[in-house]
Amino acid sequence: MGPRPRRIRRRTSLGRRAALAAAVAVAVIGSLVTSGAAAPAVETASTPSADDGVTPMHSSTFPLADPDTVHTGTGGFATYGTTVAAGRGARCAGAPTGKLYVPVLKHGSGNSVGFTNCASGDAMPGGPGSWAEPGGAIWAPGVTRLGDRYFMFYTASRAGSGQKCIGRAISSSAYGPFRSAGGWACPPAGRWALDANPFISGGNLYVTYRDDAIASGAETGISTVRTDSEGRAIWDTRRSVFLSTDITWDTRGTSGGTHVVENPSMWRRANGTWYLMWSGNNWDSARYSTGIAECGSTPLPSSRCRPLRGTDRPYFGYTGSGGLGPYRGLPGNHTGPGGMDVFTVPDGSHRVVWHWWDSGPRYPMNGALLLNADGYYVQ
Repeated sequence: MGPRPRRIRRRTSLGRRAALAAAVAVAVIGSLVTSGAAAPAVETASTPSADDGVTPMHSSTFPLADPDTVHTGTGGFATYGTTVAAGRGARCAGAPTGKLYVPVLKHGSGNSVGFTNCASGDAMPGGPGSWAEPGGAIWAPGVTRLGDRYFMFYTASRAGSGQKCIGRAISSSAYGPFRSAGGWACPPAGRWALDANPFISGGNLYVTYRDDAIASGAETGISTVRTDSEGRAIWDTRRSVFLSTDITWDTRGTSGGTHVVENPSMWRRANGTWYLMWSGNNWDSARYSTGIAECGSTPLPSSRCRPLRGTDRPYFGYTGSGGLGPYRGLPGNHTGPGGMDVFTVPDGSHRVVWHWWDSGPRYPMNGALLLNADGYYVQ
């Protein structure tokens, strides 16, 4: 898939496969809780011990950008990502060898997330749907389960204009096939909507997404909205939760272009506080990084979320030369870590999945999202 304007960072991950080293670490069980899951009695804020019994951090050599992971309800996990071309990335036995609109990786069991180096199939083999450019790519699919169905929200190019918009798809299985239910959000005046990430709270489905309609010019923003039981947005519930003008590191080292805040994910801590995670700066650079903001007691806050650790540097990022001096690094300390998604394992604790940039392809990693006296960290 060829390059597109700087305004959006999504690309199909192309190029050589890189050898990745898996670091081993452990997590605190129950230190964090997802919306809708039972809260543990005590929220741990100490360094994890070596006998916590949680799967260590893992990485994959499959070139998967914009990863999103869900527990399938059948004991394992599914990780989705941006479209890959025919012949790109290893395929598991019996998997199609052609283009994968939404590559899906099957891995893990129970609370052990694990990972795999091959794609098991295409979660949306029919493509983005009639509202989008025929045969066009799908970017940054996000999936959650509501009742006995799985809802996917994904980015595609609108037919006839190329405008980046969000579509909605539904399946009875986490592995698909997902079928398009049409366009979901396509702002007026050609502004973009992308990177939708759904989550459940109090039995309701919410979606947080990059929403350029709430900003002007080169600025971008993030909105969250509640949906009905079919995943259709209830637009009068929409809240503006973040703007690129809320930070300065999104443009550090860039030479103009869009002030990028994108690929959001929201989660709830055990004490009831909601947080927002997002990516910023240029996707194809060591500077691409991840921020965290505190949003208050509801996923639809009355005012915008407040960045943690200041506005002039990211929370997570590459700590080497060319990075932005983040508050904390990530396992492996790879360049361009972003697209971070928060998900939950059966015991109620949180994990994260993200990709890193290898001067061409991007590769996924996952780990435990932990908390100590100095704040959040991943291992």
